Amino acid sequence: MIYIHYNNGRVLQGLVLAFGDRLVRVAVKDSDDAAEFRLVNQVWVSEDCEVVKLDFAEQFVPAESAEFDLLETLYRCESQPVSTQRVM
Repeated sequence: MIYIHYNNGRVLQGLVLAFGDRLVRVAVKDSDDAAEFRLVNQVWVSEDCEVVKLDFAEQFVPAESAEFDLLETLYRCESQPVSTQRVM
């Protein structure tokens, strides 16, 4: 389970469908479409370019599992510094 916190106070619940190279895809509760969030300059950004905070509900994931460790690493951004690329 994941909680998505927007700056306007809105909080959405969801389940992680996929996570990878600075990307998390989430099935949002009561929504027909999945949402994607990208890690940009150490912050999570929604598809609408809003900065969000992602909270993973630890009580649903066993602490000793490898998946939990990978999610924590992805969430806490401690693995590698994110390089900035200029497009234009």
